[in-house]
Amino acid sequence: MAENTSTESPPAPSPFYYGVPLLIVLAVGAVFFLGEKDGNEDKAAPSRKVVVGKDYYVLVTVMEFHPAKQGGASWDAGNSAPDLYYQLSWNGKTIYHTENDVVKNVLIAKWFGLGANVSVMDLRKVLSSEGQRLSPRNLIKAASIFVEPNGELVIRAYDDDPLRDDFAGGCAIPLADLEPGDNAYFIDAEGKPTRDRARMAADRGGLKRFVLRVVDSAQPVEKLVEALR
Repeated sequence: MAENTSTESPPAPSPFYYGVPLLIVLAVGAVFFLGEKDGNEDKAAPSRKVVVGKDYYVLVTVMEFHPAKQGGASWDAGNSAPDLYYQLSWNGKTIYHTENDVVKNVLIAKWFGLGANVSVMDLRKVLSSEGQRLSPRNLIKAASIFVEPNGELVIRAYDDDPLRDDFAGGCAIPLADLEPGDNAYFIDAEGKPTRDRARMAADRGGLKRFVLRVVDSAQPVEKLVEALR
């Protein structure tokens, strides 16, 4: 007698049958993601601030001024732009100035951290008028400071005039708040420095903004040249 052959189809697998592998993959992925996230949170981002107890070179590379002095008066006779220089003071003493490097008739003044636009290899070949070889460090045009927890750097700008130099603006910056590299500051309506451009005073007069460059002085000469030029 012939065997009975069933014509019924096997039962279809339940949705759970297909969902289990997907759930396993998702669970493994979630564990990996959360573990990686927790690991990254444990590794705090390195601080960008200067290090208390270290020496740095500092200089102003850019200063921008409003079209008029604070109070609305013109900068110079004939409505010309000011002739600008700045001073840096630390611990109550002037440690650097650009009185011999006045930038004339500008609203945006710029200075450089080296006395010549030359490479390290060029510097090694240059001789002074007395025949002595120049050191790259002798061409550095910047102030040297030591970072203390409560120290500050005072910046003052002046308009160079024949009779009397006019104060053009200034402020004090806490040293511990500085960062290596270029620090951009804007002067707010109260005459205080802020890193927030949106708080910059629109028509206060006088100093408008400036950039303070901070360079680790312990770097090799080659790196100092690159950072200051």
